[in-house]
Amino acid sequence: MKRLRPAIAGLVLSAGIAAAVIAGNDAGAATPVVGGWNNVPYLGSSLPPNEALSTIAGQYDAVYKWNTATKSYDIYAPGAPSYVNTLTQINQGDAIWVNVTGQGGTLPGAIGQAAPGGSGKFSIAASTFVPASDLAVYEKSFNQINPVGTDQASQRYYAPVNLPDGVTITSMTAAYEASGGEVQVRLDFTPIINGDNPASIYKLAEVLSTGGSSPQTVNAFAHTVDNGANVYFVVVDLTGGPGTKLRGVTVAYTG
Repeated sequence: MKRLRPAIAGLVLSAGIAAAVIAGNDAGAATPVVGGWNNVPYLGSSLPPNEALSTIAGQYDAVYKWNTATKSYDIYAPGAPSYVNTLTQINQGDAIWVNVTGQGGTLPGAIGQAAPGGSGKFSIAASTFVPASDLAVYEKSFNQINPVGTDQASQRYYAPVNLPDGVTITSMTAAYEASGGEVQVRLDFTPIINGDNPASIYKLAEVLSTGGSSPQTVNAFAHTVDNGANVYFVVVDLTGGPGTKLRGVTVAYTG
C-alpha cells in the first residue's frame, strides 16, 4: 500500500518542542486541523490512534509520529494492514503529522490533565459522596458528610473518580474528623465487567484515621489509569456516627 509522506519529511518536531508548544498555549484548548498535512502537538489522553483522533474520524488517511529510537516515522493509516500500522499509541505531548482529507476539525485538548512529565491532582468534595445503602441516615453539607447514627447501613459511602487516562496514581489525601470513631478511606478500582464481586475490587490507596491526624496523605500502589478497562471510585467508612465526618479527598498523579 502506498501512502503519502509528510510534505516536509525532513522536519521533525521533537518532544521537547512539542512540550514548549503546549506550555505556550492553553493546555485545555482543542487543536484545530485543516485539509492537507498538519504538523501539530497532540494534547489529549494517551490512546491508540483511532481513538486519539476519533474527533476527525473519516477525515484523515494517515498520521505519522517520529520515532527517535528507529530514526524513522511510525504510521497509522485507517484500514491498512497491521504490519503497515507501526504507530500503536499517541501520547499527550507527541508531535504528529496528520493528513486531513476532509474539512478538518479539532483534536482533543488536555482537559483535566497535566502536561507531559508534570503532575496533577483530582479533588473530590464530600458532597459528591452517596450512601452505599438506601437505608442510610446521614447529613451532608457543601463539603462534609457524616452518619446520624452508628447503624451499619449508615457507615459506608462512595464517589466516582474521573482521572485522566494513562496517568500514574501517586498518592491520596483525605480530610476528616474522627472524634467518635474510626474513618477509613480507600481508593479502589474494578474492571468494568465486574458487578458486585468483592474479589474483583482492588485497593490502590488507603487512609486510616488511626494512622495519623487529618489531613493525612498516603502513597498509592503503582497503577496506570486505564479508563477503557476499569472504573475508579473512593469508598469511605464512618463508624462513629456524627463523630466521624469526611471533608474531602484528593488524588495525585503524574502525567
